[in-house]
Amino acid sequence: MIRAAEYARYSTDNQTSNSIEYQFCKIREYCLNNDIEIVASFYDEAKSGTNLSREGFQQMLTAAHRKEFDAVVIYDVTRGSRDVADWFSFRKEMRALRISVISVENNLGDPLNPNDFLIELMNVGLGQHQVLTSRQKSIDGVAVKAREAVFLGGIAPLGYDIVEGKYVVNEMEADIVRKIFDLYASGKSYNQILDTLKNKKGKRGRPFGKNSIQSILSNDRYIGTYTWNKRICKQLRKWAGGVPNPKVIRLEGAIPAIIDDNTWCSCQRRLNTPASNARNTAKREYLLSGLIKCSSCGSSYVGHASTNQRGYENIYYVCSNRKRTRTCKSPNIPAKIIEPFVLENLKEFLSKLDIEFVVDYIYNTYKAMVPNLDKYQSELLDIQTKIKNGMDAILSGIDISELKETLLQLKDRKKELENIISSSNSRLILDKSRLTMFVKKQFSNWEYKNDTELVKSYITGIVIMPNGDIEVSVGVARTDNSEGGI
Repeated sequence: MIRAAEYARYSTDNQTSNSIEYQFCKIREYCLNNDIEIVASFYDEAKSGTNLSREGFQQMLTAAHRKEFDAVVIYDVTRGSRDVADWFSFRKEMRALRISVISVENNLGDPLNPNDFLIELMNVGLGQHQVLTSRQKSIDGVAVKAREAVFLGGIAPLGYDIVEGKYVVNEMEADIVRKIFDLYASGKSYNQILDTLKNKKGKRGRPFGKNSIQSILSNDRYIGTYTWNKRICKQLRKWAGGVPNPKVIRLEGAIPAIIDDNTWCSCQRRLNTPASNARNTAKREYLLSGLIKCSSCGSSYVGHASTNQRGYENIYYVCSNRKRTRTCKSPNIPAKIIEPFVLENLKEFLSKLDIEFVVDYIYNTYKAMVPNLDKYQSELLDIQTKIKNGMDAILSGIDISELKETLLQLKDRKKELENIISSSNSRLILDKSRLTMFVKKQFSNWEYKNDTELVKSYITGIVIMPNGDIEVSVGVARTDNSEGGI
């Protein structure tokens, strides 16, 4: 009997979960009539078929690579994909894994056969044509509203409210916008502007950050210009690069202005002046980059360099939330303090490392994580017997709808049990002698590593406490699952 995975999908909120149930019903009826055993089920609700980045679909691909089934059964090809390139990419991937793709409604042949390929191409192409047609009608309809300067969804910019689809100035918020423009036009830095706006919040109720300040300064709605479709960011739900859109709709004076033209031009000149945007192009290496976390807000610490008036450079690590929004009060940590502290303590730890203690700890901890599978295996044997008896009854001529429904439920539970047992059996089998060899190998040559190698090899995390205390976690995270052991 062929072992198969069933997959179903519906695309819009106008469809309901009944669409999934209907597809599964037809798939299971087909499988029952064609001696196919369903061993896995995957589905996506309210997901477009124009790309493959769907949770259920990706889970199915992962299971396919684990060889959990021999075939994938779908209701029709449009449930798999409405993009010709994606569909045949999927077909190629399944062919490489020697997994069949079966459609209840479409007779899928060999995609390497010219005639079969042409028929399949037409079926998928019709699906993509329908998507493109619907998309174009939708764009045309929205463009008509855009030419009337109608608000088309999302969050209104700070300083505006939306009343009956039109932009209306919110004077309380507009005062904040004017202050930002005035401060920047007078030469104030982003940090100085953030200090001035310390108790103010953005449209979503969040503190201002440097990115939000720049976004406000670049938004030409504040001088009354309405734009729609300025950039092509996505096409058929795939990233398109954010390139300028030649079909942009731009209407000057279509919405009430908050900023006068002189202030706007002054800010744009400063934004576009190379000196104000200059950055150190040399890529600086921060020894502890990506390892430090702030215990107060959970954000990562990032490396930062500044130069004082005498020309001396200071390098330190700062909470990214504090740097971006200036809302976190966790201390900055000079690199000249934290980097030697981490290295010296790491070397001292490695020099005194008790290998036997580490091995015992890993071995005992792992053994405690492996579940007792006896009860699951016993239930699985019982369910397999019931499924066999049910199939024998059907083959002998007994046609009871309740029996078929019970069989489907038993098969679902059988798959759950198999997944539990399989995931437990696929765990890394720990042999204590090999584990000892592994740990010794990982820590044997630490004295010959440079500082960067030491940190990357053995530091798994660093936490900065509010009082400035530093907590360093040491370990290794490399394992080899080949041949069922380390």
